[in-house]
Amino acid sequence: MHTTDVTDLYEAAYLLLSGCSIEEVHCIPVSESLSCRMTFSGPALSAAQDDYYAKKACVNLHAFRSAYGQINTYVHQAKKSFDRERRMARREGSPMGGAL
Repeated sequence: MHTTDVTDLYEAAYLLLSGCSIEEVHCIPVSESLSCRMTFSGPALSAAQDDYYAKKACVNLHAFRSAYGQINTYVHQAKKSFDRERRMARREGSPMGGAL
């Protein structure tokens, strides 16, 4: 099945509303902050992306707000998990046994 990676939260919300599935959420360190890349799949993926980039996307506003909130929750959880794993890795690699 075809997949695509997306960093635009509005596009991600539209793909979710179009019936696509979120396969993974990856955090990407960018300078001092984190960005997230979401991997989507689904039979409607290509058509949904074509509509989105052609500015033909049309959605119910309440459904879109809900999907956008869901995407933001996934991003927040992924960033939190990434930060937690990074802190644990630093502690394990520290000769002081966790002292920073």
